[in-house]
Amino acid sequence: MMAEEEPKENALLTSIKLRIGIEDTKQDALLLDLIEDASSRVLAYINQDGPTTDDLPSSLGWVVKAVAIEMYNRIGDEGKASGTEGSVSNTWAAIDLSQYADALDQYRSSSQRRRPGMRFV
Repeated sequence: MMAEEEPKENALLTSIKLRIGIEDTKQDALLLDLIEDASSRVLAYINQDGPTTDDLPSSLGWVVKAVAIEMYNRIGDEGKASGTEGSVSNTWAAIDLSQYADALDQYRSSSQRRRPGMRFV
């Protein structure tokens, strides 16, 4: 990642750690990897229609944060649709950007980069 992105990345890391209750630095490398993956997914979505940007718009940081937390919470349960341990049952939805499509599409429309055509979610 570029040097200009470090403050944004650190702010996301700090916020994610706060939300999931991590106070040390033992999992920072993992969280930064999840942030990078989530950022790549968001950039791929918003860049699908035309000119691309390598910089994640700050207005979409909340999407990266939400996706990274979803990914963190799924560690160890990747690929599962549901699971039960004792009397506790969990069901997981696929981690994709479809639930954020409205916000992402709004960004794409407002950036006036959208061209007519098909898009795949």
